[in-house]
Amino acid sequence: MKYTFPAIFEKDKENPKLINVTFPDLMGVVTFGEGMDDARAMAKDVLLSMLDFDYVKNTKPTSLEKTKENFKDKIVELVEVEK
Repeated sequence: MKYTFPAIFEKDKENPKLINVTFPDLMGVVTFGEGMDDARAMAKDVLLSMLDFDYVKNTKPTSLEKTKENFKDKIVELVEVEK
């Protein structure tokens, strides 16, 4: 089954080489990477590992458009994993 959630990507304030990733629909699901490619890979990894928890599997994600509206000054992308 495929799971897709919007994620927020933003540069770390203390270390601009790092990109922090949060999932606004999944409280507490956060990660980071060195650069966007690594941050995207880490986002997939953390989302995949969190699918062991029912609350993640049962959460209905907010649409990409709505998430972009709510986080206008951030980079918002969909993260998709299959389990």
